[in-house]
Amino acid sequence: MTESQHADSSCELSDKGDSTDQIGHRFNTAGVTINRDEYLQAYRELSFDRDQLQLKNNLLHRRLAEYYKKRKLEHVLKPLEGALDLEEKFQQKLFSYEELKEKEEREISDIKSKVQLVENHYNEKLNHAEKRFNDLHHLEKSTGTGLIYSKKGKPIADKTVDRFLTLQRRKSEQGSALCLRYIRCRNAVTELESVVRKLETIGPGLYVAQFEQLDIDHQNYKTKIEEREDELIKNRGKCTEHNQILAHIREKMHHTDEVIDFTECDLGDAEMEYQRAREDLGSVKGRRDRLRWSLQGERLRAGLLTRKDLLRDYQDAIDKVELLRRRKEELQNQVKELTKRVRDARKLMLATPDPSNHKRGDSSKVPTDSNLGSNLYEII
Repeated sequence: MTESQHADSSCELSDKGDSTDQIGHRFNTAGVTINRDEYLQAYRELSFDRDQLQLKNNLLHRRLAEYYKKRKLEHVLKPLEGALDLEEKFQQKLFSYEELKEKEEREISDIKSKVQLVENHYNEKLNHAEKRFNDLHHLEKSTGTGLIYSKKGKPIADKTVDRFLTLQRRKSEQGSALCLRYIRCRNAVTELESVVRKLETIGPGLYVAQFEQLDIDHQNYKTKIEEREDELIKNRGKCTEHNQILAHIREKMHHTDEVIDFTECDLGDAEMEYQRAREDLGSVKGRRDRLRWSLQGERLRAGLLTRKDLLRDYQDAIDKVELLRRRKEELQNQVKELTKRVRDARKLMLATPDPSNHKRGDSSKVPTDSNLGSNLYEII
């Protein structure tokens, strides 16, 4: 259902209700003309204004919340505890305020009545003074008429008397005005002095100078408090950092405790192995001593085997003997070959017949045993 239909239905229902409730609704009456467009336009404008005000209200609430958060007054946004007690206290305060207001009204009415009495008394006094002054004026006028100058001997004119009387009245009015002005100034001065005294004295034994000095001290302490707050903020930051460091150190301590427990277990195992190794070391040392003693016996039995230099010389001598033996065998083989060749040569010489002449001449060329020995010696 649209807004226009809703408005039409509401208007029809209101018309029906009015027609049924009116006296003489059975009689024919003239139709009442209602301009619906105006009401719809007014409804739209009011709804638009309501939405705008709602947005403005939400924006202001948000700004207030941000302001209180910046000022660290978040407790203002929280619901109050003991709202019923506060409401009762507020009602009591309202009742006391109404009583004070009634009392103030009564006092104001009393003051007005007193002021009215004072004004009436003042008017009576003023009328009495004016009457007496007028009587004095008439007396002076009656006395002044018919007087004669002492020097000239002429009578004083009535105009002169009237002029003196008007001058006297004017001067008296000026004097009364000045007196009234003086009284007002004196009262104003006394009021100002009383106000200054009241301003200077805040309470019994308390003066404005002391308050100003206290205000200056308050400002100094406020600046000091701000400095201390800055230091506290820095210290809070340092505390958070140190707390994080301590937490990290605690974690490391727990980890190191676990590592220490594991290492203690390993240390116990290592100590057991150490004891076992010491026992094995004792047995090994016994075996070493036995081997050392047996080695000494073997060394005594071995003789030269334990002396490397003697063994080296012995080995060198054996090598030289072996070389000489081989050289000897080679020489023996050469000697055998030479003797064989000599024998073959002798056999050949004996087998071939030579003339006698040649025997004598060639006898010097036949090798003898002495020549053969010398050749062998040269070869060796």
